[in-house]
Amino acid sequence: MKITKSGLVALLTGLVLSFSCQQPKEKAALAPIEITDNHIVDFDKAIVSMDFIPLRNLAESPVNLNCSVWDLEVTAQYFIYSTICNPEAKIHFFDLEGNYLKSFAKNGDGPEEYQNIQGIDFDGNMINISVGGGMIKQYNLDNFEFVNAITIDGNASFISSITKVHDTNWIYSTWYDGKLDENGEYSVFRIAHTSIDSSSHLPIHATPLTSEIGEGSIAKLGQSLLLNFAFSDTLYRYENGITSAYNILDFGERGLKPEDLQMGEEGFQMAVTNQSLVFNMGKIWHTNDISRITTFALAKNPNFDLADMQTFPVHEVFINHENSNVTAFASLAGWSNGNGDAKEGYFYEVLSPDEWIYALEKNAFGKYGEKLQSLLDKLEDFEDPIVIKYKVAIQD
Repeated sequence: MKITKSGLVALLTGLVLSFSCQQPKEKAALAPIEITDNHIVDFDKAIVSMDFIPLRNLAESPVNLNCSVWDLEVTAQYFIYSTICNPEAKIHFFDLEGNYLKSFAKNGDGPEEYQNIQGIDFDGNMINISVGGGMIKQYNLDNFEFVNAITIDGNASFISSITKVHDTNWIYSTWYDGKLDENGEYSVFRIAHTSIDSSSHLPIHATPLTSEIGEGSIAKLGQSLLLNFAFSDTLYRYENGITSAYNILDFGERGLKPEDLQMGEEGFQMAVTNQSLVFNMGKIWHTNDISRITTFALAKNPNFDLADMQTFPVHEVFINHENSNVTAFASLAGWSNGNGDAKEGYFYEVLSPDEWIYALEKNAFGKYGEKLQSLLDKLEDFEDPIVIKYKVAIQD
């Protein structure tokens, strides 16, 4: 991933690096957005529209749709539901009513196949899959034909978050590799310029604490991108080569202090066990001026059980960027390895059978629980995931 050309390429490289390495604008210029337990409401009070779409499997020879690591992409035609559990990682297509259509699987050792799926990016009519070793394999969305293989970072063993920002430019986030700068931090996001075989760091840094949860996350914000990562007090924006602070998050007295960011694995485990600190878990979705992030311990759960992921004090937090208003509710999935979607004012998530059954039993859906139960009564022996589609109401 080093520069291999000269002349015009060198000039272009200099321009690219000068843009991508500019420091984010001063955070002091932004008014912090307060996020506390006062913003938490019941699920059915936080939303104005709710739909349940069961993912209806094949009656004969059903495919395995239950996986703890998944990704959902919503298009004008499909729910594209990727089950990223190795060694049989697959991508399944459903119509918007939840009827199974087909599955995409190129598992194997061949040059046009993948051994695993680390991350997925859907770009127009292209499926871009991070397959390991910093390589992206591209397939046509309609016929699944192999198109190309591109190495964006040969030093990156694992890339879960990738987004194509130009024909030859990719924003991505990799596993923490143990290398720190003089401040004890590392760069969370990078940009690859495949046309000139080079890459550079975005000026967004984290301590090793972030790696206790995962890599950075990316969401589309019009023609720009929103960037987020675990334990960050800032949402960042990337646009036209410029990285800037977009929002400052204020979690109050239990929010992380600078010294907390230096805690090790033992300190992190203690903070989780005691629910002593509120922190941003690093995920990000965006639609129609509203961003959704996930937090830990915004409100403590007296019934918290480390052995039961569904009892983890996880909340979905929604920020209206027009007026900085906030609303939140207890997560239906808890501490999840899934990645939903946001489109045209709606948020989408996939609930596994264990999750939607648990939510029904706990009346987590509120008044919408009857709608789901009525739907389930019409299905026989339904044991597959359900897509939930909802629109959020953020009160003043």
